[in-house]
Amino acid sequence: MSQVIDDCLSGKVSAHYQTGHPHAYLNVMYMGEVSVCKILVDPMGKISEFKSRTKPYPQTLKDAIVQYFMFEASFSLMFAEDNVDKDDIYYVCGHYFRSISCLNQVLFALNEEYCINEKKAVRMIDGFFIKPRDYKNRIDKIITLLSADRDITREGINMLKELISETEMLLVK
Repeated sequence: MSQVIDDCLSGKVSAHYQTGHPHAYLNVMYMGEVSVCKILVDPMGKISEFKSRTKPYPQTLKDAIVQYFMFEASFSLMFAEDNVDKDDIYYVCGHYFRSISCLNQVLFALNEEYCINEKKAVRMIDGFFIKPRDYKNRIDKIITLLSADRDITREGINMLKELISETEMLLVK
């Protein structure tokens, strides 16, 4: 646990394949779990010590998450755009999901909140102060536009491109 916290405090973000985490299990999720845990027993004070290192939200971690995942959101969107006309909706769907997951990570970091799971992340973001307008409804709409109909899927991709652009604008504030 100590090494994970050290890595996060120094801005080292790592992603690992993990069943039940369709985007990835990020090392920062572990730090977030420590941050929100309720300590029931800690006779040696180790968990308390680890927990104390999670607040305030580290600026180096925030910067690393924003940089890494803003790049990946745009990069994945590029592949979705480039493949919308290639009759491979499965592949486009994967890039849709990755782009949205990356935006979620950025928005959690901008709000100095730990994202400990993909479940309900979009709904949680809707309650954040720093976010694109009407985030959840727009994400829901983007997902529903994923279709074998290329024109409909392209509409969703364009909406996702707008969300990425709006999120980038939040970085300059």
